[in-house]
Amino acid sequence: MKTTLRLDRYLSQATGMPRSHALTHVRASHVTVNGAVVRDVAKHIAADTDEVLLNGVAVRPFRHLVLVQHKPPGVVTSTEVGASQTVMELIPPDLQHRDLAPVGRLDRDTSGLLILTTDGALNHRLTHPKRHVDKVYIANLARELAPNAEDRLARGIILDDGPTLPAKLERLGPLTVKLTLREGRFHQVKRMMVALGSAVLQLHREQVGGLKLPDDVKMGETRALTEDEVALLVGGGDGEA
Repeated sequence: MKTTLRLDRYLSQATGMPRSHALTHVRASHVTVNGAVVRDVAKHIAADTDEVLLNGVAVRPFRHLVLVQHKPPGVVTSTEVGASQTVMELIPPDLQHRDLAPVGRLDRDTSGLLILTTDGALNHRLTHPKRHVDKVYIANLARELAPNAEDRLARGIILDDGPTLPAKLERLGPLTVKLTLREGRFHQVKRMMVALGSAVLQLHREQVGGLKLPDDVKMGETRALTEDEVALLVGGGDGEA
């Protein structure tokens, strides 16, 4: 199935220019598609096959960016500029793109794997409640959980916004647990642990879908995912913290 985009959107996404600038270039006959001047910004471009030139220079075929970031604690998952450092500020200049958006969110004090992408369809696929994409967290707790915690989570527990989907709990130590969720409600891990009689002291996300946080992505770093890694991301369960 071919990927097609309006010419103005193609130029904007491929170059980073505003769509209004793309419109100006098209109307000024600065753009050719497969050797022919095009003056209609609504013309649809086959992103994988059409040759688009702007002022005689090839505009690379648009490819969606899918980035993985090792988010540090204290950094806000937001695209808005504010007093606090945001995840967008950790993206290297060569990977910056105005259409990048985080996939879901991690709380300010939560660390670990965060996906950012220009692909709205992928973002929707990974975050829609009906998809049930697995998300795996490591939590350090204030108090040891009761012996029946695994069973309670496997059945689903009642929170103030309703019952949770079944979740898997693995004890890594008296005060350290691994949690696998298939949904992403506000502060969900923290609220689940409170419901079980404990509190989260530290929280780290190590996996989304079939993709684990790559070893080469150190705290605060961001890089593009390979095609194989994207395949792991979308193929590891159709289901935040």
